[in-house]
Amino acid sequence: MESLAPLTVILNNAYIMYCLALGIWAGLLWLRDQPLSGNFWGAMWLASGLAVVSLTIGILRAVGGAQFRAVYWLYEAYFILVLPGTFAMLRGRDDRNAAAIFAGIAIFTALSAVSTAQRNVILNPALLLGLF
Repeated sequence: MESLAPLTVILNNAYIMYCLALGIWAGLLWLRDQPLSGNFWGAMWLASGLAVVSLTIGILRAVGGAQFRAVYWLYEAYFILVLPGTFAMLRGRDDRNAAAIFAGIAIFTALSAVSTAQRNVILNPALLLGLF
């Protein structure tokens, strides 16, 4: 199952870019004084779905014998729960303030995903290529 290691890196990079785009989108809606739309909610649920796929690949790798640090599972749980949890805490609000909150949460989540790669919680692409 170690052949799935590159997929873990790809999914983490996709999650970083997706959350960053989601945060910028929510920030632009906040600046324009527009509510969050159904398109945004769909994109938010897709980000959580991407985190679920990443967790599934991680579980497959762990079953195959890959060793993960315990913090890996905490990060994955955070990535899965943060956006739907924020939606639940806001009770589905779609006003300007909710857009600002989602912008901050999504950008923070993208930076957290960057942190996982830098701390080798998720396999670093440079290590995968044997550069370091």
